[in-house]
Amino acid sequence: MNVVTLDKLRPGEAGAIREYTKAEDLHHRLKELGLVVGTKVRVRCCAPLGDPMELSVRGYHLSIRKQDAAHILVERQDGLCGQNCGCGRQERHRRRGEGCA
Repeated sequence: MNVVTLDKLRPGEAGAIREYTKAEDLHHRLKELGLVVGTKVRVRCCAPLGDPMELSVRGYHLSIRKQDAAHILVERQDGLCGQNCGCGRQERHRRRGEGCA
């Protein structure tokens, strides 16, 4: 199992959320936005200076600060869709010829 903090993932990499390292009010808000244990997330990109980072979560895009992402442990998952984008939609890509946006 390759467990790292979310801020360590690079654009294009994906992982499944395992746990939060400490309880804070912000983490409750992030959980309300869909960042709950077991959810797959993919890092879409980072701002030019590296912060914030944009995530693809449950079909929408979410930007969070790296200092907040540092408290979220994820199990790294590589190449879920066959295009190494981490979306988990390999069959969709194959049928429709679509890539992830």
